[in-house]
Amino acid sequence: MGHLLETRKLTKVFGDFTANQDVDFWCDEGKVTSLLGENGAGKTTLMNMIYGLYQPDGGEIFFDGKPVTFKSPRDAIAVEIQMVHQHFMLIDEFTVAENVVMGAEPVKGLLFHTKEARRRVLEISDAYHFGIDPAMRVSDLSVGEKQKVEIIKALYHGARLLILDEPTAVLTPQETEGLFDVIRKLKAAGRSIIIITHKLHETMEIADEIFVLRHGVMGGYVKKEETDPYQLTCMMVDHQPKEFQKEKLQPGGTALYINGLDYVREDGTKALDQLSLEVHSGEIYGIAGIEGNGQLELLEVISGILRGWKGRLEVLGEDISGKTTRQIVESGVSFIHSDRMERGLLLGQNASMNVALGNQYSDLVTSRHKMDWKKIDAMLEEIFEKYQVSPRNKALPLKSFSGGNQQKIIIGREFYRNPRLAVIAHPTRGVDVGVCEIIHESILELKRQGAAILLITADFDELFRLSDRIGVMYEGHMVTENIAGTFTSTKLGFYMGGGKENED
Repeated sequence: MGHLLETRKLTKVFGDFTANQDVDFWCDEGKVTSLLGENGAGKTTLMNMIYGLYQPDGGEIFFDGKPVTFKSPRDAIAVEIQMVHQHFMLIDEFTVAENVVMGAEPVKGLLFHTKEARRRVLEISDAYHFGIDPAMRVSDLSVGEKQKVEIIKALYHGARLLILDEPTAVLTPQETEGLFDVIRKLKAAGRSIIIITHKLHETMEIADEIFVLRHGVMGGYVKKEETDPYQLTCMMVDHQPKEFQKEKLQPGGTALYINGLDYVREDGTKALDQLSLEVHSGEIYGIAGIEGNGQLELLEVISGILRGWKGRLEVLGEDISGKTTRQIVESGVSFIHSDRMERGLLLGQNASMNVALGNQYSDLVTSRHKMDWKKIDAMLEEIFEKYQVSPRNKALPLKSFSGGNQQKIIIGREFYRNPRLAVIAHPTRGVDVGVCEIIHESILELKRQGAAILLITADFDELFRLSDRIGVMYEGHMVTENIAGTFTSTKLGFYMGGGKENED
């Protein structure tokens, strides 16, 4: 029996750069196929050729056993191939139904038939238990709900083969599990799904067949039941993955002390509600929680961005009420925010300028109160080397670097200061396994040097791998905390949903 989709020696070149070289790939009917690879491995480029966004410079594509040429997505859609991109293509001001039926709108006479559009969308939503109201505006939906709308749209327009590009990159664990339930239903209905990802545990949970791209070349194919995460990691990276050793907890003095912390958002809702915790020198305190339960506000209160909070907040033994972000940083604190675009980088500026950010008043990058570009360049070269940043070009604007390499530059800059306290949010979100390894090792190295680390992450693997203690935030307060080894994923999920100690 032939494959539903097959590529033979597919090649794509951009100038002097070969993104894909002689790639053989396939997927079968009613199967979930995972396309694994590090950032920049060529995964999205390969799928963009299959979807007609790019035209190959060599090789062939076959669909249903016949050679096909897709000059645009319209050609791919015509044979019932649909792609849900990492960045959703929805119009926030339109309703769910209006977004879904766009391009194939039901009409009554000469007018758009709103009732029929909503009926058709609701029919798909109910069939796959999406729970999406067709009349809602997209702007009022969560990220997970928007993704479901994209899938409904793909199904409405005909999706015998559905390509999902990094579908869990911005989802909570609960939303990810909901997405996997949908994928299982699609598979049971005979649809074929390709998932572009770099997350090994998700691949092992949902995929039937796995392909691994490395530097634009197909590095291997394996069936899920014949492999494991370690083997897949070896296929993805150029070296054997390092075994991390998490040293036993030997906490020092209190570096971060929070007691009864309250913060009210502009809309009047409580973001932080009598929150209390302590983080000690030489320990990593991990915070788990569904996003939107006050983690962002906690980080921005500690960093001095948000004012108007109440309670007791001491950083490195000093009350920080009234202190500026600069004063807090200069006291020995580093911050890695969840949104690197908004809080971490100047994308239009070069790498040298970006590593100077936050250090511009420090002897690390100044001489006689002036920017010392020799110091800055030396600092940048050290970061490039230690974190394996690519390309090693200090003149390039940050927008020219991949997301993973942008994250390396931020972490290299913040850790270069040898902070006594580091507050870190989602350090490896959207980056691949090779980058994760580098970032995790640098966090553990900082801990070995005696720093206190507050880690906010939605990644359970990361949480368990790094944390000495774990606290769970729900509706702005801690519902529980304990030594990391006492928790399981199921137990964490229970508390993240608001479960209390005596209910467990």
